[in-house]
Amino acid sequence: MNEIEALLHPQTRRHLRNEQRLRQAAIREFAHHGLQGAKVSTIVAAAELSQPSFYRAWPSKEAAYSSIIDSTNALWQAAADTSLKLSTDLPLVTALERGVGHLFDVLTTDMDLTRLVLRHNSQTDQHSLYVPIYTQRFRELQASRVIGLHHAPELLAQVYTALTERFLYARLLTGDATSQQAAHELMSVLLPLLLAEDGLS
Repeated sequence: MNEIEALLHPQTRRHLRNEQRLRQAAIREFAHHGLQGAKVSTIVAAAELSQPSFYRAWPSKEAAYSSIIDSTNALWQAAADTSLKLSTDLPLVTALERGVGHLFDVLTTDMDLTRLVLRHNSQTDQHSLYVPIYTQRFRELQASRVIGLHHAPELLAQVYTALTERFLYARLLTGDATSQQAAHELMSVLLPLLLAEDGLS
């Protein structure tokens, strides 16, 4: 039990833990059976709770699914934004690798959840939401002369989006690389584009 939990009323702690158990069980059920094939009865059985517990957390199966998808996408977008907020105390390549590594860590914290949200996003074009985030970050990095000016921020954002997605699928979801290894490999491809201007290294 952490310090914050210790301050909560026992009933509140129990309620929060039950919600977490339900959420984890719902992720597994949705990941393996999709929204249409998922059953509330299976979710509550896996969580070792009752159906009323489920309906205290969410009004419906669809609401549970939407809540999980929306909260995860919000978390991923925040991590995407942070991945290009670079520390000026570090060399560029080190700062970029740490940022991308953290993004990959967030994206792969729970592989069932990752596959569930990726499957949903591929059907709803959620990936396009990342390009404006990255465009703004690359614009800021160019304005502060951290990276070169040779390529437009939007182009860099498109490339960065495509590379992070490709490395996620090809290296992380396959288990062929750790987050840091994939980040290092990605930067070896991206860095020449970012430094495409005389005087930057």
